Amino acid sequence: MKILKKVLFCGIGIICLSLLFAVPSMAAFHCDSSGCTGLTSGTVNFKCSKNVRINCNSNGQTYAANSAHYSGDRVYGVSSDSSVIYYTTKNKGSEYTTSPSASDSSAFSGWSSL
Repeated sequence: MKILKKVLFCGIGIICLSLLFAVPSMAAFHCDSSGCTGLTSGTVNFKCSKNVRINCNSNGQTYAANSAHYSGDRVYGVSSDSSVIYYTTKNKGSEYTTSPSASDSSAFSGWSSL
């Protein structure tokens, strides 16, 4: 479980960090197997695996992101200002389309931590 947490944190964090540098001024956006949409400026050439979605919120300097698999029952979240991995539940077989409400760890108030 400890390795899974590190892989999740590193994977989502690296993706969001690269998006942070690629698009300096953005707000909420998401990436799935079709690519990234919702960007206010610039482009990001990134696609997730099938049935995986990443929702991000960034102010150009910090980010918060959550990710879930369509078949899973948990949503995982990370932020640039915290090393904690957060999680909440969702219904299996449903897509999680809610972007974080802020670009820092405050977006995960009410979520549990691993």
